[in-house]
Amino acid sequence: MRRITSTVCATAMTLLISAMAFAAPAEDWEAAKLAFEHGEYASALESFEAARDAGMDGPAVHYNIAVSQFKLGQYARAAQTFALLGQRFPAMRGLAEYNLGLVSRRLGNSADAQRHFLRAYELSPDDPKIRILASRQLRELEPDIESASRWRGAIGIRAGHDDNVALRDEAGLAAGTTTESPLTEIFAVVQGPWDGRNGIRFDGSLYAIRYFDADDFDQSEIRGAVFYDWRAEEWRFQAGVHASAGTLGGDAFDRKAGVHGRIVRYLGRTAMIDLRYIYDDVSDADSVFAGIEGSRQQLDLRYRRYWDSHRVQLRYWRETNDRADPAVSPDRDRLSLDYGFRPATGWGYEVGIDFRTSDYDDLATAREEDLLTLWGTLTYSFTRDWSALLEYRVADNDSTDESFSYDRTQVTLGLLKTF
Repeated sequence: MRRITSTVCATAMTLLISAMAFAAPAEDWEAAKLAFEHGEYASALESFEAARDAGMDGPAVHYNIAVSQFKLGQYARAAQTFALLGQRFPAMRGLAEYNLGLVSRRLGNSADAQRHFLRAYELSPDDPKIRILASRQLRELEPDIESASRWRGAIGIRAGHDDNVALRDEAGLAAGTTTESPLTEIFAVVQGPWDGRNGIRFDGSLYAIRYFDADDFDQSEIRGAVFYDWRAEEWRFQAGVHASAGTLGGDAFDRKAGVHGRIVRYLGRTAMIDLRYIYDDVSDADSVFAGIEGSRQQLDLRYRRYWDSHRVQLRYWRETNDRADPAVSPDRDRLSLDYGFRPATGWGYEVGIDFRTSDYDDLATAREEDLLTLWGTLTYSFTRDWSALLEYRVADNDSTDESFSYDRTQVTLGLLKTF
């Protein structure tokens, strides 16, 4: 009998100890909630952490620890806890990213805040509340982000080698004409001012490429545009005028003036459809190039999707020409797909495929061409503003006129600065 009683007492003691163990974090939890409700965030944080240390390890305790840290202004610690919450509990990743956005915004880092809110929106397809909150934050942030850099732009330089500068079959070129050359290229673009409101903008660019062994093919162009930019919720509209002037082989080549329009439909905050129309009136700047005069129309449709540091783009492009010389008056269709991974710093890459058809129906003997281009770029971002790029590009053009069938390989190494 004593043996049975002893066993029962031991079992009861075990159950009592277990109950006390569960009661301890429960008491800390209740004390923490009460302190938080009364705005006593330091006491709440202490009790939430005590509950965690006593064995309460679910997402709720980590979330409330992070919120308490945020309320106390311990933003670095709050960011670490929110990040841990997202890592350990995948179902909480959208909420964690949203709160990381709040931390970044409180610290004054609008760009990081935007990135976290976009991520929160993407990770919450079944949580309309998070999506609504993230969208509101993004709308509030937009003026801050744009006013932080009223003018946007980039400047870059590249050097490399092109094995078919003339874009022709070597057998069809005049004696002594080379098809390959080292090259250097520079470009600069600028656009603005952006202030988060509708208004008139300016867009300018400069481009030049020099072939050291084939200077007859050197090119340059300067372009400027003025347009009106209007935004309304998920829509964006642009319309304006533009003009450009170019050179070829050191001689004045063409002059263009025209109009353009653009419609953008944002699909949430991670995707968009972009439609552009461009009309150019083209004139020659030298009688040697008289055949290029006429007009050109372009329709450009793009779908883009972004997530984290990734981007994918699908593009269809249609070009029609009405020029004096039918040899430079093709109708073209182009389809391309490219994918890239570009983190703020470190290594990234881009790869793409492009297919273009060209019809020269007005020639005495009509000609058709199919151009296939594959390319890949390895990037290294030193900072958010400086990047190095190594690009490899191959192309194959198949023409019904064999003299226009060619292969091309281009390798370049460049440096890019954005602002």
